[in-house]
Amino acid sequence: MKFFLLFFLIILFSNSVFAIKTNVVLTGFSINAEYKDLERSAYYTNKLLNKYNGKQNIIDQTLHKEIRSNIFNHINILEDSSLISNETSKIAVSVFLDQELFEEFKLPEEDCKKIKISNCYIYNINNYFQIIFFDFDKMTFLKAIPFQSIYISDPSPKLDDDQIVNLFIKSYEDGKWLKDPSSNQVLKNNNDTFISIMKDIKINEFYDFYIGVNPSDNGFLVNNEKVVNLIPDSFINNMHLLKRNIANTFLGELALKHNLVVVPYFEGVGVGNKIRGKYADQSEAFLLQIPEPTYFIDFNLRGFVKQKYKKDAKVKGLTWYVYGAGINLRFYEPLLDKEYLNIKMTKADFKKIPDILTLNKTNEYINIINLTYKPLAIEFSNIINSDFKNNEDVEWLKKITKNQTNKKEILEFKKFVDKLASVK
Repeated sequence: MKFFLLFFLIILFSNSVFAIKTNVVLTGFSINAEYKDLERSAYYTNKLLNKYNGKQNIIDQTLHKEIRSNIFNHINILEDSSLISNETSKIAVSVFLDQELFEEFKLPEEDCKKIKISNCYIYNINNYFQIIFFDFDKMTFLKAIPFQSIYISDPSPKLDDDQIVNLFIKSYEDGKWLKDPSSNQVLKNNNDTFISIMKDIKINEFYDFYIGVNPSDNGFLVNNEKVVNLIPDSFINNMHLLKRNIANTFLGELALKHNLVVVPYFEGVGVGNKIRGKYADQSEAFLLQIPEPTYFIDFNLRGFVKQKYKKDAKVKGLTWYVYGAGINLRFYEPLLDKEYLNIKMTKADFKKIPDILTLNKTNEYINIINLTYKPLAIEFSNIINSDFKNNEDVEWLKKITKNQTNKKEILEFKKFVDKLASVK
């Protein structure tokens, strides 16, 4: 009798644990871009999708496969979009591609000879995604978390467009874009993959507070003259692509580290704050309403810099360069005009570059991302949790803000962040 009672309690407990999970319906992969932006933000990904001619593409295939292969702590993912209903779930999730950046590096002739190729290249694929949860019934946004994937090819002859599309397909085939942190080790302290994020994410059907970039014209200022030499030419007349990557990088870290419900930055996309998505198992598309934030962040990108630092003392033909970025953030409540933090930050780091390597502007921009504002976003989100009892955090704040922000301001800001947290 005791054994039966114990068995019954175990089953009851297991069912209770299962019951607290939130059912979420997977709608699949979409590109976050209007038609006019496709060639600038998703040129090869769009060609990849067209190659499948309406059939389930490799991105959706591997997305479904990895979801089936994993168990998530707080959500159950249903793969059939027809299951969206009041009886199952009104919450859906989609993976949106924010930005595709493709790099080509020509290798030295002597290296090519070793692999018996006359002219050889290495290709890097840098993709920036958003995991977006939304209320399907109301078609309104709930929560977003960004993640990044990086694929580095083996040396090969120069590829044409069709071959590059095949390389993109190869980069998705093993599912590592969703689960492999090793590909992200070029970014310090960054192990956030799709699977690791989904393992612990919690979703509510309603949120009291949203935080995001001030949607007015002065919500994100850019000193164009100080950035144009270190960004792709396609960004120069489309600065919303640059703003989107920077803003969503910082917002993503705040969402991950502090459970803030962020409104992703979508300037230049859609009409009436709407973005277009699609279902993985249907050709039908949908429009998703993006809310206006309750609390605003003003961004001011003061500029990017690259300067020659020194010749390497040990390796001939190797030069050290310093890359830097200056970014100001202001957090405030617009209705009350109450400011919670106004911080001016400068981040710089070194990179050794072989003299025989010629970098184009896309290469330079990716160096800017990986050496300046991506690690700055990570470090800024980490410092919010500091009690400043260790000297390392104190020195970081002095260095990054040039003594213009003190620890008391960060400790007060932490109280505001805790108030906004969606999960206590």
